[in-house]
Order: sequence, then C-alpha cells, then structure tokens
Amino acid sequence: MDFERRITLLAQIHQAFSPSAPIDSKDLFAGRLRQIDKLMGAIFQRGAHAVIFGERGVGKTSIANLLYDMLVLGGKPGYQRARINCSDSMGFDMIWASAFRQLTTTVDGEQIYLHDSVPAGATSENIRELLDSLDGPSLIIIDEFDRVIDTPTKTFMADTIKTLSDNSTKATIILVGVADSIQELIAEHRSIDRSLIQVKMQRMSKAELIEIIDKGLARCRELAISHEVKMRIADYSQGLPSYTHLLAREACLQAVQTDRLNVTRDDLGLAVKEAADTQLETNLSSYRLAVTAPRGKNFKPVLLACALAAKDDHGFFYARDVVQPLGLIMGKQYGIPAFAKHLKLFCEDSRGPILQRKGKPYRFVRPIMEPYVILRGIADGIITEDQLSRPSLDSNVPEQLSLISPSVAQPSEF
Repeated sequence: MDFERRITLLAQIHQAFSPSAPIDSKDLFAGRLRQIDKLMGAIFQRGAHAVIFGERGVGKTSIANLLYDMLVLGGKPGYQRARINCSDSMGFDMIWASAFRQLTTTVDGEQIYLHDSVPAGATSENIRELLDSLDGPSLIIIDEFDRVIDTPTKTFMADTIKTLSDNSTKATIILVGVADSIQELIAEHRSIDRSLIQVKMQRMSKAELIEIIDKGLARCRELAISHEVKMRIADYSQGLPSYTHLLAREACLQAVQTDRLNVTRDDLGLAVKEAADTQLETNLSSYRLAVTAPRGKNFKPVLLACALAAKDDHGFFYARDVVQPLGLIMGKQYGIPAFAKHLKLFCEDSRGPILQRKGKPYRFVRPIMEPYVILRGIADGIITEDQLSRPSLDSNVPEQLSLISPSVAQPSEF
C-alpha cells in the first residue's frame, strides 16, 4: 500500500468513527427512528416542546445535534437555531442570554442579536416576547440541563415552556440531560406534561450498533469488516455507541497499519488492548481504584461479572444477576455471600465509588465503565473472547452464561 493511499484511508477512518465527540452528520447517525419521529413531532406541532433524557453516553446530544438537518430534509429550512451547553454556574438569565446570542431579528433592515435584551431577573413573559420578535420560528436546544443546580432556574424553565405553549409561540425548546426520569431533570414538570414530549434514550440495540459500523464503512469504501467482528464489537459496546466507534476505529487502523483492507478478529483483539491500555486513561484510573487489592481478593472478576450481568432499562442489576457471569469467569459457581462484601465496597468512596445502590439493585455510577471493564478483562486475560458468546438483540447477557449448571456447588467465599 503506497503512502498516499494509506493516508487517505487513515483520514477516512478517523472521519467515519468519532468516539470522542457527538455525531453531527446525518450520514453517520444510526437507528433511533422512533425517537427522531417524536422529536420532529414536537417541532412541527405548535405549542409542543420536548425533553431528551437517559443515561450518559447513549447518544442524547448526537440526536439533538441532528435535528436542524432533519428540519432541512423535511422542507423546513427557515428555522433559526440556538444550542446551549449548561454548566452548574448558569442561571435562567444566563441560559437565555446565551441562546439569544445565536438568534436574530431585523430592525430597520439590519439583523441584530437579542442577548442584551434579556433583563436581569427575566421572566417567562420576557422570554416569550423576545422569541415572538424573531424573524421566524426557532429551535432552542438546552443541553446538559442536569448540570443546573439552581432549583428556581428549573422552575423558571418549566414556567417558560408553559407560557410558550399557552401562547403558541413559534419556538420549540428541547431540554437534554442525564436522568432516569423527567422528575430528576425539571421542576414543576406536571404543569407542562401536556406540552412536553418525553423522549427516553435507552442503550442502543445490537442491530443499531452494527448500523453504526456499516455507516462508517460507507465512508471507508475500501475497508471491510466481517459480520463476526461486527457482532463482537456490538457485544463489547454494551449498548453505548461511543465504544462502537472506538473499537471499529481501532480495528480498522490495525488492519491498515499492516497493509490490509479486511478487518479480522486479530485486529479486533489488538484494538481491544489498545482501547483498554491507552485510549481511556480516565477509565483506567477509576478501574484501578476499584479493583486494587491484595492477591486473592478477586475484585477484578467480581467487577467484570457486574459489567456482564443482566440489566434493566436504567442499567440496574441485582446481586443474583452476578452469580452466573462470575461462575463463567471463575470456572465454578459462587453464591451471593461470596461477593456481597465486594459489591458493598464498590459503592464506597474508597473504591470510587464505581457502583451505586438504590434499594436492592446496583448500577455503575458511570455507564461508560461497563464496556471498559469488559475490554479490560479481555486485555488482562481474566476472560477470553471465546468464553463470551453473543447476546441477543435485547439482552446484555452472553447466552453462554445461562449454560452454567445451577447444581454446581456454591462456595460461600473466595
């Protein structure tokens, strides 16, 4: 492979697979048709607004980034748009001043921005009047709204949505944030339930993750990835698209670096090690804090079993869900008392915490750690790729785990 061809392929790979940033091109966006349908309905329906919520890393910002492109495709190019990333120091006035720095109106034939028109102590009526003065309809995306810690700001935002809805103002607010429910994201939500379309972003299905790979390969036309490798990438990603981008990118790079155009299982194996060792240094630090212990304490296999455990739509799992994957990893079955202390310690500051507990179920504090723990387990030889069979489309649990016999003796401790 000559130098120019290699450089072209490397550039295509990096453009096609972007684990570090939200997707901003409709050509690379995969799945989420139902969510897109609901969001477009909110925009086109006068008086409707929307909230996008879910775990961190499931693609909330990516889908919000594509809404304007969708409007253009839908024959509605006349919308003005504003996009705000909230911080914990932002209040209601600051959020809207930031929005109106991106929105214009025409005065005496000249376009002007309206941020200086947001008064101190702005009310919902002030915001409605400014939005009504714009030259056309507007789309305002307020991202990372979960970072707002000021309760009055959340209340004022709910009041604004109600005011805009009641007056059929030609503006649509899209709130985006990390939350299990809108109750966690916005105050006084019940007063705006009628006008607020709720869009829950769950983890992506295996089919959607494979679609990400296929769309990326459409930009790297010379490269090919076998179906088996695509399936494994989707397995390891645990429903989080950033890991699909990361593993697909690293596997493609491995192939090109050895002058090949077909991505193999060996390339994926090297990609897993590369991702685990160098690409996610922050995750590595969190992982080490969670599992460092004297020899024989087995924190690594227990944490890996937690990552492989069956989970609900909010990422929660129970102690009983850890039993089968731990048996697969250790080669024999253990009862819950053997690792109950490990789970408790994973929820303490001394180990991160890497898990959180709500009642009886547990979940990872940062969902992005789940696939990382799996990759780390493969890279460190705690579990092999061949031990992991492929999960079904609607399950995060390898099918092979169900083959562990319940009749195997269950030691009470490691």
